[in-house]
Amino acid sequence: MTAVDPLSLGERAGLGPGDRIVRANGHAIHDFLDFQFYTGSEDNVALEIVKTNGDRSQVDIQVAEGEIWGLDFEYFAPRQCANDCIFCFCNQNPAGSRESLFFKDEDTRLSFLHGNYTTMSSISKLELDRIVEQRLSPQYVSVHATDPEVRRYLLGRKRADDVMGKMRFLAAHGIALHAQIVLCPTINDGDVLQRTADDLASLHPALGSVAVVPVVFTKLHNYRHLLTPVTRDYAAELIRQVGPLQREFKKRLGANFIFLADEFYLKAGLPIPPASHYGDYPQIEDGVGMVRRFINESERLLKTADLAARLKLEPGSLCGTVATGELFHHQLAPLIDRLNEKLGTRLHSAAIPNQFFGPEVTVAGLIAGSDFLKARDRIKGDFLVVPEQACLKSGHIFLDDLTLESLEQSLGLPVAHGGPSLKVLLRVASDLESKSRAAA
Repeated sequence: MTAVDPLSLGERAGLGPGDRIVRANGHAIHDFLDFQFYTGSEDNVALEIVKTNGDRSQVDIQVAEGEIWGLDFEYFAPRQCANDCIFCFCNQNPAGSRESLFFKDEDTRLSFLHGNYTTMSSISKLELDRIVEQRLSPQYVSVHATDPEVRRYLLGRKRADDVMGKMRFLAAHGIALHAQIVLCPTINDGDVLQRTADDLASLHPALGSVAVVPVVFTKLHNYRHLLTPVTRDYAAELIRQVGPLQREFKKRLGANFIFLADEFYLKAGLPIPPASHYGDYPQIEDGVGMVRRFINESERLLKTADLAARLKLEPGSLCGTVATGELFHHQLAPLIDRLNEKLGTRLHSAAIPNQFFGPEVTVAGLIAGSDFLKARDRIKGDFLVVPEQACLKSGHIFLDDLTLESLEQSLGLPVAHGGPSLKVLLRVASDLESKSRAAA
């Protein structure tokens, strides 16, 4: 434990910072998930504790209704991926990247807690059993291809693994699943993609959705020579090919089931599907439907009567820059223009070129802090709003380890990240303008 709350069950059990709980009701404790599972529904709990001085003790404690343990646990060290995927973005980070970007996690606990994708290529039967026993559901699985040889090649493994068998086991035991396919042109598209989609559909409804996302690589990638980029024409053709498949699944399964990342539509210059296409947005954190949700929320906001009065905005206020990636700029700029026309604001939308990873990377979430500095000639007005996805909320750190605070000092302007909607963005911009006025 790292901390114990006063007057909590933990304090009553004699626990203190630095102590370790090694067993609970006879079960070995490896992390806080084990502890929660083996103590969460028990009225009487027997703990085996190792004190900071190495002494072992046994504590039996009764848990009354509503009582809490009040324990803060040290976060577990994630399990590292042993694959050498030919598309892995961790293999192409420039010098100066945030240290965590070089770590490839393969941890089903993080999949359950945060929606991280794992390949399950090296998962043991013991770990599969733990997922089932502790109901670590849902699980997010990087499948890429169900053809064993194609998957083996993509993951850079010597031997193929039975990902479908593992997923069938979890599905049969009531674990909800979602899948991801990183689409690499000429490798896992065409007939391979058709087979993958059909195989995964056999696991529906336990497997609720499949996200297809484009491979992204730069000149720094070790395996660039093995990969073919997703072009405008390729993206358009893929959308045409996947459409009938989605309609078939809609008819057979009651859902589109397989979804293309927003990036395909933006790159192809084709309309983003309507909200009904995405259902309850099961893959929005994987960049599937995020643009549609933003546009729809923006449209509702722009139709609001007396919006300026509700937001307490004066004509000519909010003079600053809203930055995004080059790919999304064509969607954002018209919305900002309409906003200015409706509210009398003076917001400027700016597309920020990616110089940290290279010009092939055009998404907002991969803009580094240094990219804003190099594009300072595009930043106008009294403040800067950066994309929410580009900066960690905890620590305010960009991918190149530059912080929001450092960027703010270098630009001489207040800076903050925008949020998931135009409404939140306006609130952030208003706060930044107040900060700018106070500093003047």
